[in-house]
Amino acid sequence: MKKLIHIIIVSFVWVSLPSAILADTRFAELKNIHQLIKNKRTPLLQNQPLTIQSKISDNKLHAEVFSVKPYAFSEMVEKLSNPEQWCRFITLHLNIKACVYRSGSEQSLSFFAGRKFYESAEDAYELKYRFEVETVTEQYFKLSLSAEEGPFGTQDYLIILELLKVKNEVVIHMSLSYQSSFSSRLGTSVYLSTIGADKVGFSQIKNMDGKLEYIQGIEGIIERNVMRYYLALSVYLDADENHQMKAAWFDATEKFAMQLHEVERADYLEAKKQEFKQQHEMQQRVDKGISVFDLSSDTE
Repeated sequence: MKKLIHIIIVSFVWVSLPSAILADTRFAELKNIHQLIKNKRTPLLQNQPLTIQSKISDNKLHAEVFSVKPYAFSEMVEKLSNPEQWCRFITLHLNIKACVYRSGSEQSLSFFAGRKFYESAEDAYELKYRFEVETVTEQYFKLSLSAEEGPFGTQDYLIILELLKVKNEVVIHMSLSYQSSFSSRLGTSVYLSTIGADKVGFSQIKNMDGKLEYIQGIEGIIERNVMRYYLALSVYLDADENHQMKAAWFDATEKFAMQLHEVERADYLEAKKQEFKQQHEMQQRVDKGISVFDLSSDTE
């Protein structure tokens, strides 16, 4: 695990290097992670080729998932290189009520984040992400989603997706980070002292007795969040149609029920049926160049 942490720390330095060197440097780092996962020299989730970790530094929350999948690299790149494709799976996330995209010289995505049950996107918070494919080579792909502002004064949202081809497999790295605010920390403190008191994440730490236990608190929150995004991505890469993806996402989360179970299957499927419908209607309005909530255009 120390070796994996060292690799991750090194990765934060690479942004200042020329792009050609960056790709080579990151290739080596992710290849090492591939070996750690394949040789089970880092903690794996339910003995799957999947590992997760989180940290908090100067009120910045960060969590990331690494996995190894037998996918075709070129097909993955093709399925993930534009914002329209991301809206096909992001709304599987329990808290995402809709996703709309805008194409052009500056591609963007809007995630409408809300509560765990069905909710109108108009009542949710719109996170406006800039969509940027940063690097594409025959073996390496990097994409970033960045948003300046979030709910309750949070800032600097960043989702990173990296793919590395290693023989007939692909290393997937997905990370999520943002800067918390006084208001968000206050709200989180209330949540963690009430309904969120017993919720856990995926990483394990030693307690006072030296026994391993699942991490809780803020780290647990962001680990659950990035895992929900990752499982949406994974389901999208495996499934063919939206109705299959909804059921597949719920089933995937139930494999980690201790961390991720929140609602019953029928309730989730019905909520997502409505939310994907409203997403489709919102996207039609965006395509017409009008407000996503301008209902008058729906009767034309």
